Amino acid sequence: MNLSERQLRLFVTTAALGNISRASEALHLSQPALTRAIAAFEAQLGTLLFARTTRRVALTPEGEAFLPTAKRLLEDLEEAGRMFALQGRQGVRGRVTVAVGSSFGSIVLPGAVRAFQAAHPAVRLRLVDDNSEGIVRRVRQADADLGIGSPVGDVDALACRRLLRAPLGLLAPRAHFRLTRADAQGVPRLPLLKESADTSILQLLRMHGSALLAPMEQGVEVSSLSIQLALAQAGVGVAVLSALGASHPSAHGMRFVPLQPVVQRELFLMRRRDRPLTPAAQAFEDAVLRHLPAAALRPEVLLD
Repeated sequence: MNLSERQLRLFVTTAALGNISRASEALHLSQPALTRAIAAFEAQLGTLLFARTTRRVALTPEGEAFLPTAKRLLEDLEEAGRMFALQGRQGVRGRVTVAVGSSFGSIVLPGAVRAFQAAHPAVRLRLVDDNSEGIVRRVRQADADLGIGSPVGDVDALACRRLLRAPLGLLAPRAHFRLTRADAQGVPRLPLLKESADTSILQLLRMHGSALLAPMEQGVEVSSLSIQLALAQAGVGVAVLSALGASHPSAHGMRFVPLQPVVQRELFLMRRRDRPLTPAAQAFEDAVLRHLPAAALRPEVLLD
């Protein structure tokens, strides 16, 4: 049996006022229309709810028994309406997991996350720091809704949207190292910090047969961008990283020299092809795309 909110409201209001005339005024209906609506409701229920007199309407025993239920149903419907109205004011709801590399996560995402949370306070956001290989794996296995990194390995199942291109280069403080054109061409003159084997930067250097690979083998191996920048700042070695990584606030004041010949790192926004984004994940993707042009990046970084 389908009971509408209108039917419940007509019944509860008429029972409370005990008079068709006053009830019709309160409900903004004509008396004949209210009388017909009550009669149709009684026919639907198969019982009389009101005993009518010339001046008043009184509840029948069946009407008395049904009134508490009708009030509770009406209150539940009103509460549901308030709940959905609140959700509408809060925006989309849900959870979003994003796998992201340290460079993008520490340089671009903070501003995007701040704007996203202001617009969608009901969404629970989880950020997972990983290298490009791990990011691809997490998105492929649906452990993350979105990934931001370089497509490494098996990406056939992923839809990839390029966000930016950033050349690889050398980064060092002028107080400790004087970078030259020869250094950018791979002449083994200065101590280099070593990238971990599973990073996209080391894979790019291998793909291009870079002369930096041999001297990097002698350096301190670092998998953390923040530690890499701290070691470079302290004069332990020259960092080999992208112009995106060199945009980190900790790199301010250091000199960045792009490699010659140029080696570009491309960064993509990745998701599963066979799984449409939830409204929350789509809202986060939109926030990233909107904020990216406003991020404080080195001029060598090219946006798509």
